[in-house]
Amino acid sequence: MHLKPLRRHVPLTAAIAFTFVLGACSGGTDSPEASDDSPASTTETQTPDTDEALTEDTTSSGGALNVVTRWASGSPEAESQQRVFDAFTAETGIALEITEGLETIDDQVETMVAANQAPDLVIVNLFDKTLGWLDAGVTVDAEPYLAEWGLGEAMKPDALDEWRVGGEPDGALQGLPFSGFSWPVWYNTDLLAKAGVDAIPATTDDLIAAAEKLRAAGSDPLVVGGSDWTGQKLFYQIAQSYTDPAAMKDVMSNGGYCDSESVMKGIQLFTDLRDAGVFVDNVAGLTADDMYAIYYSEKAAIMSAGSWAYAGAVDAGTGVEERTTLGGLGIPGESVFDKPSSLQGFTGVGFMITKQGAQPEKIDMVRQLVQAFYEDQNVGDFITTASILPPVTGDFASYATNPLLAQALDLDSIVSYAVMPDVWIGSASDPIIAVLAGAYGSATPDAICSGLDAATQG
Repeated sequence: MHLKPLRRHVPLTAAIAFTFVLGACSGGTDSPEASDDSPASTTETQTPDTDEALTEDTTSSGGALNVVTRWASGSPEAESQQRVFDAFTAETGIALEITEGLETIDDQVETMVAANQAPDLVIVNLFDKTLGWLDAGVTVDAEPYLAEWGLGEAMKPDALDEWRVGGEPDGALQGLPFSGFSWPVWYNTDLLAKAGVDAIPATTDDLIAAAEKLRAAGSDPLVVGGSDWTGQKLFYQIAQSYTDPAAMKDVMSNGGYCDSESVMKGIQLFTDLRDAGVFVDNVAGLTADDMYAIYYSEKAAIMSAGSWAYAGAVDAGTGVEERTTLGGLGIPGESVFDKPSSLQGFTGVGFMITKQGAQPEKIDMVRQLVQAFYEDQNVGDFITTASILPPVTGDFASYATNPLLAQALDLDSIVSYAVMPDVWIGSASDPIIAVLAGAYGSATPDAICSGLDAATQG
């Protein structure tokens, strides 16, 4: 069953699909009519400098692949990714033209498709517009490749389900998940102890009391990016405190925030925490980068952040990872959660195969590259370097060298997992972030729910 948010992009994605078909008829990315101007900067990996050299290399190696990736240079993931790329080209001789994705990678790829420059493979999050690519004909169903490429038995069923349309076990598979994540709450136990907080807050009352003590001791309490996606996730984690998962998914997909008594109770809880000073001052103007900087420098004692930040904590050089305990967010009485809440999922980065990449002359090269990423030593490299949670089974414990990742492996026993909103809110994500910036400011529960309903119904 398709989610309502997907339908908001039917006019756009239908046009893209039509353009894609025309492009395929005129030669796709190899067409001489295609523009030489790329919609974004590209990094050519193992790619010759001239058209003549590229022709010679392509002839001798058997082909080339065009890949757009969300993992841009400078990130831990990009380091592991580059090692896979380099080894792949050295082993196969297949040339790779790599375009580094931007924050708006979904728009970026759609622009490439519309310009008759469709990539063969997109390494991207399952979010916003990418949720509509399969319907639009930009990408293909990955289900047939699971068994054919020897990945079916190794993949965790829950990881695959998250990449299926509607999150349903019988939904079409939109891509192959690779980068799973944990998203706990981080507690600097040194700062808590100095403020007289003897234990990790287990309830929202404990959280409010801890915030008061931290402020009195000169430390900031909970930091989050109130103006971006990090604040969005924390809001939903709190807002669903009284709502069962099925009902919350329905509201996130279709709206009805104001009409749901339990959701409104959760929104009221959020504003109560906000007004009690649980969040740092001026949180509505902060971004994820601000959040990391504030927590890593030990100005704030609590942070809600995902596993991709584990490596950054170590790289910050402050030793904050040694003073951090991972856990969940304190819960209210009568909550649907039986333990402090947290987030996790596999809707991080995965592999989406375009129609261009599924063509007979391309698909075997795509297969070889995708299979290379899932080799144990490469999965292990990503675990060590970028702290991903693998979507495949295997003994990867020895790769969890980051102390925070080692802690995260035990989170299941101490937290309850809330519903990740990404798949359910779909293309309403950006409008919802705008609404929630006001929620982190001074908006009332009624104003918040009305804004969320308007954003969802778009």
